[in-house]
Amino acid sequence: MSLPALLAEHGLTAHRGTKSQGYLTVPGTPVQMPVTVIVGPKPGKNILLTGGVHGGEYPCIETAIRLAKELRPEDIEGTLVIIHPVNPPAFLAKLQYYGPYDGKNLNRVFPGKALGTVSERIAYAVHQLQKNADFFIDLHGGDIHEALVPFVIYSHLGGPEVTAESKAAATAMGFPYIVGSVSETGSIGGAAMAGVPGLLAELGQCGRWSEQEVTDYTHAVKRLLQHLEVLPGGAPPPRTVTDLEKMLVIQAQEEGCWYPSVTLTDIVRAGEKVGEIRDFFGHTQREYFAEQTGVVLYVVTSLAITTGDPLLALGV
Repeated sequence: MSLPALLAEHGLTAHRGTKSQGYLTVPGTPVQMPVTVIVGPKPGKNILLTGGVHGGEYPCIETAIRLAKELRPEDIEGTLVIIHPVNPPAFLAKLQYYGPYDGKNLNRVFPGKALGTVSERIAYAVHQLQKNADFFIDLHGGDIHEALVPFVIYSHLGGPEVTAESKAAATAMGFPYIVGSVSETGSIGGAAMAGVPGLLAELGQCGRWSEQEVTDYTHAVKRLLQHLEVLPGGAPPPRTVTDLEKMLVIQAQEEGCWYPSVTLTDIVRAGEKVGEIRDFFGHTQREYFAEQTGVVLYVVTSLAITTGDPLLALGV
């Protein structure tokens, strides 16, 4: 089934050479996801693009909104479906990571459950679209509490052909770093295990957004759509990209106050201290060290930390 045919079951119809907008209601929840369906005059690939899986990641959400508004049917070949944002409840509640109804991280519950919690049902609804796409693009960015360098994640799941297509597309975006992932519960993992190539892009800082960030993000997505032969112009010119095997996330082992000792793009050696957590009296509770040598891709900027929170990520 094509993406337009699947969306038509939800009252979202778009015919060849047309553009339509509306809401996709997640069954059994109050969630309505804003969706734009753009169908070019010629047949081609079915592309699913999502922004705002996490409610506090603003550059990606604004980028998805602008692409949905600006792109016209005559601009593309095939079908482009954009959800902007995926998680309106988390966005309106100004929440980092988690959803307001169940306290779950939407990007940790794919492929979701039809009869699960609200976050699981959102993931399930998105996954049904993923399974009918030729490629999946998930836009993320620096959440309310984190700073990051632009990078793209692709999945090692789904077999060598899916991985190769995902990696080539990740490279085409032109961000400084690409990194592999074996997560089974993230959005791109859910797509890959269904045989659909895809990527997760990251750009943004600390729950803010700027015109320059949105311009850069939009340009990168258009490079990707050219690579996928959805936008005209042919393959974009190559850029220097550092290929990282995997991302190692260091997590907090206690709650308290977080004091990082490294910054973005620092090369951290194995055994080097990356920060510490102190109690409310300023006493060091635990020091954290890099297990492997890598580059700092993101670092949490909030003083407050709870057990299990990520502190930073190294690309190795």
